[in-house]
Amino acid sequence: MEDFPYFLYDPDLFPLPVGSVNMNRELEGTLRPYSATNPDLLVKSAKSSQALLVDVKKVIDTLATSKPFSNRLMTAAQASNQSLVADMIRKIGIKNEPDIKYNPDGIRFDFYPKTGAENCHIIISLKWRDI
Repeated sequence: MEDFPYFLYDPDLFPLPVGSVNMNRELEGTLRPYSATNPDLLVKSAKSSQALLVDVKKVIDTLATSKPFSNRLMTAAQASNQSLVADMIRKIGIKNEPDIKYNPDGIRFDFYPKTGAENCHIIISLKWRDI
């Protein structure tokens, strides 16, 4: 494919239509305004996230401080023993059980609120092997 030359815009050769600059300013007032803010859902999401973060911290602290636990978890995951992996995470003492996905490179925890409200979601992805 041929390289096409790059030309700068020349206003003398290609002038803007008359009134186009003013027309844009006139349209600014007619654009749809933002709706009024209501922080209720944001506050509710933040409170749900706080509860999830407590569970996330428990899981991360356990994995970070217990090498034998981490080794057993990796072994179970690599053997595709999903029920054992879920049981090990559940026994940490968390209230919101995460969806757990793993592959040869790492593990992922998707935390959702226990109540079923879809107002927040926390994903933790940890690597256990460098590619």
